[in-house]
Amino acid sequence: MKISFLLVLICLSAHLFSQSHINSYLDGLLVKEVPNESNPGLTVGVIQDGKLIYHDSRGSVNLEYEVPYNDSTVFGLASVTKQFTSACVGILAYQGKLSIYDDVRKYVPELAFYGDTIRIKNLLNHTSGIRNHNVLLDLAGFDFKHRGYTNKMIQELMFRQSGVNNVPGEKMLYSNTNYVLLALIIERVSGMTIHQFAKKELFEPLDMTDSFYESDLDRVVVNRAYPYYKEGDVYKHPTSLTLCIGAGGMKSTVLDLAKWTQVFLDKSHPFSQLKAFLTQLDTLNNGEKMKHARGMFISPYKGYKTFNHSGRGVGMRSQFICIPELNIGVVVYSNSEHIDAVDVSYKILDLFINEPIKEEEINPSDDNSPIQLHTFAGTYQELNSDLRMEIFVENDTLKALSSLGRIPNSLTPTRTTSFSRADNPSVTYSFFSQKELESQLHVDFGGAIFYFEKVTLREAPNQNLAEYTGTYYSPELEVTYSLQISDNQLTLSYPNHKGLVLTEGVKDTFGANRRTKYAFKRNEEKKIIAFEVSAEGTVKNILFEKIN
Repeated sequence: MKISFLLVLICLSAHLFSQSHINSYLDGLLVKEVPNESNPGLTVGVIQDGKLIYHDSRGSVNLEYEVPYNDSTVFGLASVTKQFTSACVGILAYQGKLSIYDDVRKYVPELAFYGDTIRIKNLLNHTSGIRNHNVLLDLAGFDFKHRGYTNKMIQELMFRQSGVNNVPGEKMLYSNTNYVLLALIIERVSGMTIHQFAKKELFEPLDMTDSFYESDLDRVVVNRAYPYYKEGDVYKHPTSLTLCIGAGGMKSTVLDLAKWTQVFLDKSHPFSQLKAFLTQLDTLNNGEKMKHARGMFISPYKGYKTFNHSGRGVGMRSQFICIPELNIGVVVYSNSEHIDAVDVSYKILDLFINEPIKEEEINPSDDNSPIQLHTFAGTYQELNSDLRMEIFVENDTLKALSSLGRIPNSLTPTRTTSFSRADNPSVTYSFFSQKELESQLHVDFGGAIFYFEKVTLREAPNQNLAEYTGTYYSPELEVTYSLQISDNQLTLSYPNHKGLVLTEGVKDTFGANRRTKYAFKRNEEKKIIAFEVSAEGTVKNILFEKIN
């Protein structure tokens, strides 16, 4: 009897020491991330074995009144919202009211037919090819600072589009528009607003009493966290007139998201069928299994499978991540864009990973010699963008330098033609030698893939810049672009963008080093008659015809 009591006491003491260690580490992490409590801060929740074992915050949710975080602070999720929009689709599918294999145009007939059927599942897993509205708005000269947009505005913009980025199911291209269209489908099928449907079918059954899709920007939200960004040493509060939901637009709390983690961690959970729906990995047209599921990324971390999605907006960052094998969930939110919520979440996970699962190692071979490394060297340009990646060998190490970066990243070989960043193994670089392929380099950020083609830059850029000048118009964007010569440079101006300097890279293709590409088209007489704009990898070939 005494021995049994002693064993229980020892086990209890070990548990308390472990919890004490966790609390001490996380308290220190909060202080490190937020040294000054009067600044914007962050809130953290850690869920283990179905219990919220840690929930604390540091910093202010409102700088004007120095209001601190509390246990029921309500915050915006940004793109973490997508898994809930996907869940609403899953509920409708289980109710038999739609099929994810349905043609999107069955519910949204206003959408143009682009030559191939776009199915609901293509929206869910970002393989539709539909252009990203955030990028389209920028290309149209939208004034994000003084104007807001709504779901209806985005729908009207999409209904004017005459093209897509790729054949449905060909590849994954992350596009917020997919989830704006899903919100429209949810509303048309259910006969309710997505706010009403999610409350009735998802949040109330899960007792997520402080979770909701925004439906009124003027609504008073008790315990709301306000976002902040920094200009120099001064914090500023961004104001938004945008009410666009589906891809984002949801608010919640750590307590509610702790309940949501159990959908993924508790095998006997009443909503466990949603886990199967949300984490289903579909395959591309070529048979390759995807890394993005349906509103959720499925990515490895130190040998463990994680279910995760992050969110980012002006003045905020969010992260939701679960590891089923460890029965761990982590929720992080910051109302400062200078705090990396994703990085914080992985530091927290490291507390619970005593020994990383050993992954398959590459076989030492001549493939990793400096001579072989040179075969990957060259200039690569992102598809539908002017972003370039210089791949080169330095000190027997393959390195990558983005045209938007200043310090090259060292790459570590993981397979014969694959590498990972030395400072962040979750970012991988895969090379393809087949010239018939559209892209020869894929950079994978935890499931979000960016595609690059190997290019040869023009040695002597065209000096006859005057032939590109003129006025061009796009009916898809309903905007006019003006190209002029200024200080012997070709410049572009359109609403809210003045005097962008364009430089030639590939022949007749220009860029302004802002992930936008302008590819000019000539007629039979070699005269410039139009150009096509592609941007950020998620908008392809918007036609601008020369009008004078």
